Amino acid sequence: MSGRPDPIVAPRQAPLRSRFKRHPEEAISVKRVRTTADFSTDPLHGTVVPRDHEGIAWDFGLDAKVGGYDDLPNPGHLLCAALGACLDSTIRMMADLLHIDLIRLQVDVVGEVDVRGCLALDDAVRPGFDHIDCSIEAEAAAGTDPRRTQAMLVQAQRLCVTLDTLRAGVPVDVSCRLPTPSPP
Repeated sequence: MSGRPDPIVAPRQAPLRSRFKRHPEEAISVKRVRTTADFSTDPLHGTVVPRDHEGIAWDFGLDAKVGGYDDLPNPGHLLCAALGACLDSTIRMMADLLHIDLIRLQVDVVGEVDVRGCLALDDAVRPGFDHIDCSIEAEAAAGTDPRRTQAMLVQAQRLCVTLDTLRAGVPVDVSCRLPTPSPP
């Protein structure tokens, strides 16, 4: 025995797979977050609150290159963090499903933005990321067939929700509501 714990992903996913095959409409998972801010302070900080997890909040600030203080993660960090977390968790789930004993996993994500786009300095420069690089370093226990580990990494990249969303793009609808102020 390798000392590897019993798999936990397959037993948890088996009833879900069966249910979602019978009832695909139940497979939809909706994520909701809301921003909050203290408007009495400054426009350079805020908080993101996941609406389904009471008591959790992620504070954010703005990049110094757009006038922020660089004192907290900025929205670009949060995007890169979402990608890193999704790749990491997908790889670990695949390792569990494939009975691969991972002894080390590190996912590094580096995103590059030309801030001239969001500062409206050059119409030819997009305000979004120009490129995102992901580096995955994974090590399996001695004796693991490298082909299985490689298959795990390929499958994880194929199934990573955030990676797929960024690569394929997704329609984003923005609705704005601006109540008409009452006359004085």
